[in-house]
Amino acid sequence: MRFLVGMLCCLGAASCAAAPSLATSVAANARLAPAPLFDTEDFQRPLRLRQVRLSPDGNRLAYLDTQADTATLFLLDTVTRQSRRLLAIGPDTELHWSSDGALLFAVNEAGVSALDLKDGSSRRVSALGGERARRFAGVDPALPRHLLVRERDPAGGPYRLLRVQADGSAQLLHEDTRPIDDFLVDASGALRLLRVRDAQQNQLVLRREKDKWIEAARCRRFRACALLAPSADGARVLMRTVEANDRQVLSEQPLAGGAARVLHRDPLALADLETVVFEPRTRRALLATYALPVRRHHGLDPASRAAAADIARLLPGASLTIEAGGYTWLLAERGARLSQPRFWLYDTRTRSVNEILGAERMRARPLPEAQLASTVALSYRASDGATVHGYLSLPPGRPAATLPLLTLVHGGPWNHVDAEYSALVQLLANRGYAVFQSNFRASTGYGERYMRAPGADFGNGRVQADIVDGVRWLLAQGVGDARRLGILGASFGGYSTLLALSHTPELFKVGIALQPPLDFARALRLAASAPARDGAAPFGAVLAELGIRADDAAAMRRLELDAPLVHTARVRAPLLIAAGSIDDKVEIGAVTDYTARLLGRSHPVSLLVASGEGHHARSDLARRAQLHLVLRMLQRHLGGPPVPAPDKELADYLARHLRADGALAP
Repeated sequence: MRFLVGMLCCLGAASCAAAPSLATSVAANARLAPAPLFDTEDFQRPLRLRQVRLSPDGNRLAYLDTQADTATLFLLDTVTRQSRRLLAIGPDTELHWSSDGALLFAVNEAGVSALDLKDGSSRRVSALGGERARRFAGVDPALPRHLLVRERDPAGGPYRLLRVQADGSAQLLHEDTRPIDDFLVDASGALRLLRVRDAQQNQLVLRREKDKWIEAARCRRFRACALLAPSADGARVLMRTVEANDRQVLSEQPLAGGAARVLHRDPLALADLETVVFEPRTRRALLATYALPVRRHHGLDPASRAAAADIARLLPGASLTIEAGGYTWLLAERGARLSQPRFWLYDTRTRSVNEILGAERMRARPLPEAQLASTVALSYRASDGATVHGYLSLPPGRPAATLPLLTLVHGGPWNHVDAEYSALVQLLANRGYAVFQSNFRASTGYGERYMRAPGADFGNGRVQADIVDGVRWLLAQGVGDARRLGILGASFGGYSTLLALSHTPELFKVGIALQPPLDFARALRLAASAPARDGAAPFGAVLAELGIRADDAAAMRRLELDAPLVHTARVRAPLLIAAGSIDDKVEIGAVTDYTARLLGRSHPVSLLVASGEGHHARSDLARRAQLHLVLRMLQRHLGGPPVPAPDKELADYLARHLRADGALAP
């Protein structure tokens, strides 16, 4: 579903402090010292510290220290702060603590291994994938040294949920003809709750009564319906559900029947509940977390509210992910200016915060925070009167009104951007561009009504208007030079870029469309007709729930009439297009046809076709080529610092894969 599909802190407060106005943020940013130019590679450094995981008792921390294609597993004592090296491990490994903290389960695409922390021994517990498409489903929260996996008979037989011990022996917990989407075990390890889907995609919450499974609740199709934790007495279950067909909330559902009760909703009435932080041993709910427009945590009892208030006071403005373990909480900070995350420990007894892994983090050579762009959360009024959300990132020390303004459109369209670190945004800001990102209607995270508002209006309609309205609003606020506006996006963002150049040709001076579909109606039809993956709902049914029917001739005709492929004669701005030769979502023939039409009228267009690449470039060289051309396009048509000449390897790649280069030719 991904393809078709102001900094403020609120931890524990009943309501958030007012965010600074855009004018205040812009003025403060202009007073900062300008940043030096950093190398492009500086923004692309991978995370060095990965899989930082707190043990259930909070006494130890496991983490991977990664370099290139290798990683080393370390264990940190949270009391003494001493680390010890355990073993070399794959950099793409996920780490999970056993419920008793005696084992670490290491999960990769091939299988699960168990590392015994007492003697350092390691053994393979379960293969993953294979004929039965076995998948890791989590660590058993009740029984130590156990994990849970899902699988299905290769001949299309029943779905199975298995418990696997560290010695590799397996126990069948449940078998069902319906997909098993969620489950909960009780304190004794017995399977007590299931969420399955029937043939109509209704979500059924089932409770076990003796040897029978009885329906306890039902959720609407394709709505949030996550089982989080049983109550201590087993009579209720905490869930993440949708309230009034809009935002996701924390609710409590009686299992013997009756209406659910909302325990927490966003106090700002803006965002969906993202997650709930639990104390791992007791499964007591501590915090409700909301990710948009900035990450916020709200305590669910007096002690947790006090703790959240402490953290807000000690780390003001920090964007934090929180994990609890006994008296210790792990705080992972991932703000817009943090090219490498920062980690802290909060002690609930002393109510203090201390940084950890600081030396390890510095070995990753993070970019200096003060010289990176601030990212401000925005809300603006669209042309139909609705409120739309987004972000603005500004290079420090530069008057906002003089900056070239680049609109970066996210993919999906059922997706969203947030206020955390983005390598591309920071690179562009470092090169002197103000970067605007709209979470236009259809974006996720702001509730069902916000996401469903456009219906099928993905041509030159509501979604596109939200993006363009944001650009014009920023210009009216004194942000951006109206003579130097650009638009850039990948996938749906690339399609939106082409729409903008076709239907608002007077506005943008340059466009960059990466992996763009040229006909969204055709893309919808192809997605709706594709066979469903095993266990997944047919995508046509998902689209129908969003108000989009690929067989609605009138709606599809409107999209076809607005399609970029139809309006090449309107395009004025120089354009860069990049695509993969084996993209299974974007038809390369349509991309080359579109380019040929532009070339036929001598329009300045450059086209990169990456041989052997799909919808997302896999090779480092393909990614480097794409980024190099993006920077050259922006520098040539919006101004900015010179772009270094490509090295021989990159120059040879560009010579082989550039099909047209009129937009960059001298």
